[in-house]
Amino acid sequence: MSEHAANKTGLRIVVMLSVLGLVMLAAVAARLLIGSADLGWPTGVHGDIVIRDRVLRMLIGLVVGVALSVSGVSLQTLLRNPLAEPYILGLSTGAGAGIMVQSYLHYLIRDEVAVGTNAGGAVMGAAAIMLIVFLAGRRRGVIDPLGLLLTGVVLSTICGALILMMNYLVGPGGIRDDISRWMMGNLDGDVGVASLGLIAGVTVLGFVLLLANSRAMDVATTSDSEAESLGVNLPRLRALLFAVASLLAAGAVVLAGPIAFVGLICPHIARLLLGPRHGPLLIGSALLGAALVITADTTSAALNLWLGIGLMPIGIFTAIVGGPAFLWMLRPQLGRG
Repeated sequence: MSEHAANKTGLRIVVMLSVLGLVMLAAVAARLLIGSADLGWPTGVHGDIVIRDRVLRMLIGLVVGVALSVSGVSLQTLLRNPLAEPYILGLSTGAGAGIMVQSYLHYLIRDEVAVGTNAGGAVMGAAAIMLIVFLAGRRRGVIDPLGLLLTGVVLSTICGALILMMNYLVGPGGIRDDISRWMMGNLDGDVGVASLGLIAGVTVLGFVLLLANSRAMDVATTSDSEAESLGVNLPRLRALLFAVASLLAAGAVVLAGPIAFVGLICPHIARLLLGPRHGPLLIGSALLGAALVITADTTSAALNLWLGIGLMPIGIFTAIVGGPAFLWMLRPQLGRG
């Protein structure tokens, strides 16, 4: 590539990232101004309480969106499959199953239910599913794209059944009385600030680690022999991608429950706008993920304001957008023997 072409490409990437940054800021502003009970900046006696709730939900949405989209980029690089994402491959529901198993064991031991400290169970559940998917999706050392997706879908269904079983084993009320909302993705304002801060810190750390290895990720999309000949330590890189994908997917589930397709559509749109290089791709995906989740929560609040139907789970909106996008991306694979 000539120097002029490289400069032109670099300028285009900077412009596109700036536009995506403005889109995310617009989503943040809309969430702060649109509530489930009124519009505009809240004032009056309860104004501070209302704005704290909006800010907290906005921050949760930002962290969840970044975590899911960056996890999606990590999975797509690890598995060399643009259709890979935490929900489709079962990581999100695996993390949810880990949370429910941990909560059920806590219930058995202490004769009470505590659903606050769920990070350990979520990480173990997501990592276990990730390992099974990675091993089961390989055929003679080569990753089979459709086999990978089918394995993830089956495991996701199994984990969903485990979640419901654990919830009903406790008896009336279950471990979570909002189980249906939680399984569709729900930004819960009751999340503790400490939990949010911890998961935000892990998300930032994972994002920075991937950015630092973005050049190696570029090379890793080629064959193993070519990547190793260019000096990439594939076992170390794959271990990093495995850990980051599992941790970020688990953190998102701890904050908001399983949410579908954010890790699929955001990296895909970012790749179309910014190209395949992982440095800009990671940044663009993070901005789009945050904007998408925050916008979904804003839409839920606006519908409640106008129709009085209550806050809908945000996973409804991401599935409506992401489902057709997934089918469109899958179409080249359909019909193959």
